[in-house]
Amino acid sequence: MKPASRASRPSWQASERFVPRPELVACAAVVLSMLLVEVGQNSHLAQVSLEIDHTRKQLVQSEAQLAYARAAADHRSTRAELMQLGGELGLAPTRREQVWKLPSEYLADDRTAPGEDRSSPLIALAERVSGALVPDATARGRVTR
Repeated sequence: MKPASRASRPSWQASERFVPRPELVACAAVVLSMLLVEVGQNSHLAQVSLEIDHTRKQLVQSEAQLAYARAAADHRSTRAELMQLGGELGLAPTRREQVWKLPSEYLADDRTAPGEDRSSPLIALAERVSGALVPDATARGRVTR
């Protein structure tokens, strides 16, 4: 084998160097700018999230302080102060002999549901047992005098 000889070439036959193509440079610039914009948006989002978290913590703390102040004010107020305030507002405590009349639409309906007509004996038995153990809390009808 012959050793490869390096002969000098004339300048007009010089080997071509790597010259970046403008399309590749433009594409790389676009990708780089997109990545920088996304990083900027992510950092802005993180900053806004931290501000929201800080504001939320302040809100919770303010609500706790408000609840404490209300509880302290309620604890300090005496029955006499409340009676005077109620009198100023036109409120009065109810008496035992006072009767409240509710409209009939507020009272429980005595009609049975359509599916209850054909109930099985086992369900009826369970209903009677539960009625004996736990009395019903139904509204009483009005007595007219």
